[in-house]
Amino acid sequence: MKRVFSSNNVGDVGLPRNGLDEAGIAYELRSQTPPYPLYGLGQEIWVVNGDDFLRACEVRDNLAKPPAASLLPSWTCPACGERLEGQFTSCWKCGAVRGEPA
Repeated sequence: MKRVFSSNNVGDVGLPRNGLDEAGIAYELRSQTPPYPLYGLGQEIWVVNGDDFLRACEVRDNLAKPPAASLLPSWTCPACGERLEGQFTSCWKCGAVRGEPA
């Protein structure tokens, strides 16, 4: 078994676990023992099959990348003229839907 993810924040493991579940990669979730009593428990994700380790790392790394939609250019709402960031598919001001990205 190989460790593919570790965090001192228990809430951080959800996204990598979902990614591994979707990829069909078997893993084991382990709690870390805190070195000091005032620190919270962290979590580690260990891949069960060593042959899946590289694929699990790819899944983990791809989850850390920004979504492709955020790479779209800013746009102007055709209905009200509001300037919006590329990741939005509709106007926050009037609700108009974005047309096809350029």
